[in-house]
Amino acid sequence: VLRRDGPISPVGLAIDESAAEHLLDANPERVATLEAAHIMPFMVAKYTRIQSLLSVFAGTNLRSILKGKYINSPYNIFCTDNGTHKLFDEFIIGVEHVNEKYVLRKVVPSRARGPFITHCQDREELVFGNGPEGTSIDLPDGELFNIHLAIANVLYASGAGQVIDKVLRDEEEYNEGTVTDEAFSSRIVAFALRQALNGLRATDTMDSPTDSDDSKQRQGGKEVLGVKTNSQVHEL
Repeated sequence: VLRRDGPISPVGLAIDESAAEHLLDANPERVATLEAAHIMPFMVAKYTRIQSLLSVFAGTNLRSILKGKYINSPYNIFCTDNGTHKLFDEFIIGVEHVNEKYVLRKVVPSRARGPFITHCQDREELVFGNGPEGTSIDLPDGELFNIHLAIANVLYASGAGQVIDKVLRDEEEYNEGTVTDEAFSSRIVAFALRQALNGLRATDTMDSPTDSDDSKQRQGGKEVLGVKTNSQVHEL
């Protein structure tokens, strides 16, 4: 992915320590160790329960999409610094792919803070493929970016992100079965999503997913929460 995009991360604009000396000397405040970030945790491809849960939040059939993609491949990976990576994993920031362009989206601007992402503007265009092999290595899959962003929009535009935080504080009460407020069902779903995502990140390995089939064709298109996907979707 570094050979594809070059030593400057499109998301966050951090400069990898392996960059040419003149880049490092000219921008010492932007130097970091870049790491691989998965757009969609590729372990999702192995668990239908997680796929179903995420599909509810994304508004699209995630299983049919993931089946036709190599999840552990350049299609699903970009490089960035550790802090920006965490913001992406927590759905604080995302990337929108529209009109063949990649655009940074700060889903929760007040929390999109870090030594690198702070200096990036919402709706700023991102350029992938600036590396020496940018034309020969697959670019990030725009649909996976849009699914990630759709999930983020549901979590935070609907207030579910705040619900998740409250659920985590109330986990002990849930275990004892003492919670009876009117938000019970929605909080259970939000809690399940957060627990599922945390579990995926904790067990993330470099194993390849099963049932990969790059011959699957996607047709049609529909807008989900202002994010376009290429797969058939259902209304949330």
